[in-house]
Amino acid sequence: MKLVFKKDENCQIKVFQIANGHEHEFSYVNMIKALIEERKMDVPEISDGFTDAEIKSINSMVTFINKEISTTEESDSMA
Repeated sequence: MKLVFKKDENCQIKVFQIANGHEHEFSYVNMIKALIEERKMDVPEISDGFTDAEIKSINSMVTFINKEISTTEESDSMA
């Protein structure tokens, strides 16, 4: 699963999700479903206009989610 981060003309952040090769409006429910199915989040696409701090924060979030998924998988396999 991949998220796409864009800024509009008013510098408002818009988030989309790539599913089956198509870009869709972001939905937490759809993100959770995709994470359950795919068991990982791909490196996000981040458009121009984001600060270094914003990019670092987005990438940190993805790293944290992937770490939590792998930790959960390890716990499940030990049960």
